Amino acid sequence: MNARNRPFVLTLTLTAVVVATTACLPLPSPLDRGEAGEVSAATPTAAQPSTPGDEATADPDDFADVFAERDEFFRAQQLPMDGTPLVAVTPAQQDFIAQQRAYVEQQGLEWTASDENLALALAGDACETAILSRHQVDSSTLIAHVTTSPLFAQLIPAELDGDARTQAEAPIASVMVFGTTFLCPDDGTQWVAAYREVYGG
Repeated sequence: MNARNRPFVLTLTLTAVVVATTACLPLPSPLDRGEAGEVSAATPTAAQPSTPGDEATADPDDFADVFAERDEFFRAQQLPMDGTPLVAVTPAQQDFIAQQRAYVEQQGLEWTASDENLALALAGDACETAILSRHQVDSSTLIAHVTTSPLFAQLIPAELDGDARTQAEAPIASVMVFGTTFLCPDDGTQWVAAYREVYGG
């Protein structure tokens, strides 16, 4: 689903995170070491083929199933919708945060509650995009997601462009994609492949 046709859905969880986020520096991620593809034992679900342009002519009612799936994802992840900072509660979330925190601390940086909130929000938002894209994730999905994400807009100075913007996006996208391999592992492999196509690595 390209940027023009992707539903612009800003969940209450993401809204709260954007309002609360004050981080200026992106977090490093284990994905930079090429390990993200190995963190989940789940077998990716095969993507269903689609015809280009289907999204542009689809009846809005046809999206009822993806919105229902999105809502179920947020319920299963126990992500609060009242502005409460995000904290890892499921085993998958806790594993993600434990590995992310360990990697950050190995770099000599301090891990904070704000980092946990941000990492979970980035991953949850990407999983939502995968659902709304009917689990069709590729480089164009990643580019559209990063371009329209309020979180990325909050974290990256608006005046950056070209290579400078790409270099600023990459570590944030790395955390996001690494998180998908835990929160929505059936889509995680596609996100990792898309990341490597767009940002290298």
